[in-house]
Amino acid sequence: MNTKKKRKKRRVNHYVVTVSDMPSQDTHLRRLPHGLRRLIALCILLIVVAVTIIVANNNYRATVLAAKEEAYQEEISRLSEENNKLTEQNAILQDKVLILSETVNEKNEVVNAIEERSVPTGFPLSVAADLNEKKEVLQIDGENVTRPMIEFTAPDGTYIVAAGDGTVSYVAEEISYGWEVRIDHSNGYVTSYRTNTEPKVKVGDEVSRGGLLFEMKAGDDDDDPAKLGYQIIYNDEYINPSEILEING
Repeated sequence: MNTKKKRKKRRVNHYVVTVSDMPSQDTHLRRLPHGLRRLIALCILLIVVAVTIIVANNNYRATVLAAKEEAYQEEISRLSEENNKLTEQNAILQDKVLILSETVNEKNEVVNAIEERSVPTGFPLSVAADLNEKKEVLQIDGENVTRPMIEFTAPDGTYIVAAGDGTVSYVAEEISYGWEVRIDHSNGYVTSYRTNTEPKVKVGDEVSRGGLLFEMKAGDDDDDPAKLGYQIIYNDEYINPSEILEING
């Protein structure tokens, strides 16, 4: 029976040589124990593993940060484009607002001009005339009622005209002067014109400031000149026409 001799595993010894930089010192040779060598090897392995983990972690964090930075840059770019679009839209809206504002201002000017022309401040005759402020006293429901008025005296053929824009609301014969025309100015004002000639307008006619209502005519007697009895009513109350009448000269 053949037997093989078992080979002994040869132990490799490691030594540490300590050399001094001074000639007087001896060189020392120390053997490293097997356990110490294993411990050193394990420490080196742990250091390598730790360094590898740290490097890998740093690389991972760098990759994540790069990805986040790229995402941030894309988001910044997107928001910048949206901001540019919003800026353009805002500029367009500002232009529209400006145009609308100008349109509203123009409309307001037109409305104001219309409203201004509807206030009966105009002179009710086509030429200068003598005027006399007087009180008209009427008996209504058994009581004396006083109404302010202006009586104008003008040359034969003078035109009686509307003192403001409005609509003819009343045309009728009356006792004191002969005929009466009333104009509703749609702002609380109503003007009354009375003279002895037949009016040139009828109920429902739209009239402008300065529009013809009558042509005045003197009576046959020299003491009976052409006259206009003029009154203003505001919110159903008679007011003195002199308060708003524009008289030039």
